Amino acid sequence: MNSKQQVSRNEPNEIGELITWPRRYNLLTDLIFLGRAGAVRRRFADASGAGPGDSVLDIGSGPGRLARELARRVGPQGRVLGIDPSPPMLAYAAEDAPPNCRFEAGAAQELTQPDASFDVVTSTFVMHHIPEAERKNALAGMFRVLRPGGRLLLVDANPNTGVHGAVLRILGKLLRHRHDHDHNAHGHNHHAHGHDHHAHGQDPLAEVDVRQYRATLTEIGFTDLEFSPERYSIGILTAVKPR
Repeated sequence: MNSKQQVSRNEPNEIGELITWPRRYNLLTDLIFLGRAGAVRRRFADASGAGPGDSVLDIGSGPGRLARELARRVGPQGRVLGIDPSPPMLAYAAEDAPPNCRFEAGAAQELTQPDASFDVVTSTFVMHHIPEAERKNALAGMFRVLRPGGRLLLVDANPNTGVHGAVLRILGKLLRHRHDHDHNAHGHNHHAHGHDHHAHGQDPLAEVDVRQYRATLTEIGFTDLEFSPERYSIGILTAVKPR
């Protein structure tokens, strides 16, 4: 096990969907972003506001691409911690990680990091994987671990009626089919994760709009909420923890 990877033995009762194939995931995102995935990650890093010396928590860090970009932004005086509940993703992400970037096992709704320990929290394409009943807990945890004045970045698909929105929906259905096939092949029951609505043929991207969390974020205490629709049918939502 890579020294930058720490795996907790305490598995949450209901984590949500796990993606366990990092290389295929990278290929999929490269396809979705038409070979511009690097530029998209840089846009996310820009929107996060992460800068030299900052401490950043990347929730649902997956294969670690955004975490490594953030590590470049914060420099040697900063640090980035990526957490993800998927052991294959953690192992992949830890390979060749820079010294200021490490990865641990963890779930968004069960953050164990200390209060007020990060300047920036990012979570991209993750919220819809969390069981719906746990999403407010996840957002409250993000608020807790941010320092006063800290910044939150939430990103997810923002499908529209354009060509790229249609492509996203098709890829989402393929992703769901692949995920279900892998679960069934290993004897897993994805209904236990609270996502049985997919089994009834609903659009897998129908409820990913991060704007739905604005009221909850305000209730928790976040301010300065801003939403930005981006290229490739992406939506970026940022918020600030008051000083």
